[in-house]
Amino acid sequence: MTPLARTLAAHRFHPVIPPALQFGTGLIVDLSPSSDIWKNVTNDHSFADEIVRQATAISAEIVIGRYAEQRLIYQDKANFSDSKNRTVHMGIDLGVSALTPVFAPLDGIVHSIANHQGDGDYGPTIILRHQLEGITFFTLYGHLHQAAHATLNVGDIITAGERFTAVGTTAENGGWAPHLHLQIIEDMGTNKDDYIGVVDPAELTFYRDNCPNPNLILKRSDLN
Repeated sequence: MTPLARTLAAHRFHPVIPPALQFGTGLIVDLSPSSDIWKNVTNDHSFADEIVRQATAISAEIVIGRYAEQRLIYQDKANFSDSKNRTVHMGIDLGVSALTPVFAPLDGIVHSIANHQGDGDYGPTIILRHQLEGITFFTLYGHLHQAAHATLNVGDIITAGERFTAVGTTAENGGWAPHLHLQIIEDMGTNKDDYIGVVDPAELTFYRDNCPNPNLILKRSDLN
């Protein structure tokens, strides 16, 4: 475990979305190639349809996409045309309704605001910069509602628990079902308003260290 991961593990954070959702009954989706979900996918019943069916069956309040999971759902998206090897998801997806409020888990500063509108991209995106026990790191929030943060500016101070944005609609979030992509980044490198969220398995060792598990912030007991 890296020093950042150990520090995050030792702290409690404000919920990123309303607590009844963040800690509510969840469907943890397995989108890996070996998942049973694909047995129920047909031309008339997509994997998204199957997720809705499974969530309804257990009255799930939230649908959760896993960290460091290998997926093949990106390969028909234009945003991934540069590398068919990008298959490992480095955030956690919180599947909730569009316009669900998003709160800062701890004090931070708005590092960047962007709108990545490519097919399969993040859509509206905010990155916050934080310091905790002398360690600087960033949190990335993707697939947002553009209008919800229209008054924000780079450099704005965001306090823990402050509502600073909201989950976006499919029409604006890169073409996905409404959800929040949450990712932790220790070193942004040369990146300004974007950071890779799906990586090549050959580079996974680096990205696991640089992008620790967002559940260190979320603290759901049913996630690793």
